[in-house]
Amino acid sequence: CAWDARYTQLIGSRMFGKAVKAVVTEPKWMVGIEWDMINLIRDIYVRLVLGQTLLPGGQGPAIQQPKDSTNPHAFEQAKNADKPLIGGGILCTPTDLPREIFAGLPGIGVDKVRQLDADMSQKRSAKDQKDALRELLRVAAENLKQAEGTPADSVFGRAKESEGLLGQHIKRDWVAGDSDKLVTASMVRKQKEAHADEPTIYDAGGLFSS
Repeated sequence: CAWDARYTQLIGSRMFGKAVKAVVTEPKWMVGIEWDMINLIRDIYVRLVLGQTLLPGGQGPAIQQPKDSTNPHAFEQAKNADKPLIGGGILCTPTDLPREIFAGLPGIGVDKVRQLDADMSQKRSAKDQKDALRELLRVAAENLKQAEGTPADSVFGRAKESEGLLGQHIKRDWVAGDSDKLVTASMVRKQKEAHADEPTIYDAGGLFSS
């Protein structure tokens, strides 16, 4: 429903603002689902601000819609606007609400938002766009931490740098046919812990070969 102007305030301000706050403030309950939230932020931003559509589930590269031939400040609507299961539509007349939320973050400002727009317009792959968003949100989170000094000694505190996505060095494992699959340090650690108690299985087939 992003293409319907009736929902612009709800999606572009209230929902978008809540998603951005959840990532930037890094609460402990967010650990492990940060990429899902960044994917939601990307979906809203490209549809409401940049005039780009996405494949179902926000997968793959963004598809730039052409400018309206009768209005240089608007985009042509996607053919699948009323079919969200095969892509959905965009907001033809872009809104600045998500931009204003980004620009109001600590350490961001208008210039960084303009650079984000340029980066996400030039590089439209899911990886590039989500990395650009993560970097902007990381800068905001670092500035916010310095300003507030929130303790991380309770479940309601900020996640430690080693726990949260924004403080990690990401190792991505790209798999053919699945351009958005990645592995983070916390995922690797959890996988190792899950297999730590499994019994060792030895291949004894060689013992019976002649």
